[in-house]
Amino acid sequence: MDTPKTRAEFELRFHHLREALKNGKLSVPPGMGESLYRLQLLPNRRLNFLSVDETARLQANMMLQLPSVQDVLKDREEQNLPSDE
Repeated sequence: MDTPKTRAEFELRFHHLREALKNGKLSVPPGMGESLYRLQLLPNRRLNFLSVDETARLQANMMLQLPSVQDVLKDREEQNLPSDE
């Protein structure tokens, strides 16, 4: 599994995860979803790392392993579109 190397990469994974959940492209079992709902943002809209547990981190990293997400990211890079944040 490709792990994030910077804070920006780490936060970007959570933003992609949030969008997938919001748009209904990903559903998680109730027990796993609780850790995602506990995620908090700081006043400057950055992710509060203290609110991220292992389950949430694994879900966010897993999102980029899905082929459909990888295709979207490649398309954005080719078109030089900004990421959804």
